[in-house]
Amino acid sequence: MAISILGPFNDVINKTSGEIVDAKLFSKLASVLNTFVSSTFDAADSVLVSVRDLTKPNPPATPASKEAP
Repeated sequence: MAISILGPFNDVINKTSGEIVDAKLFSKLASVLNTFVSSTFDAADSVLVSVRDLTKPNPPATPASKEAP
């Protein structure tokens, strides 16, 4: 069923949408975005681990024991 408003563009639109569906373009795009988001959160997690380790408080120093002469 062709849309009459689009007239001569029907064939181009049909072929283009068919190619997009056949190539599973949206599935591939979703996979790329998923990988990007996962990698971003993994990198953020690594940075937070480094920040946590760098800001860890030092254990209190033990006072030197005084020996009797």
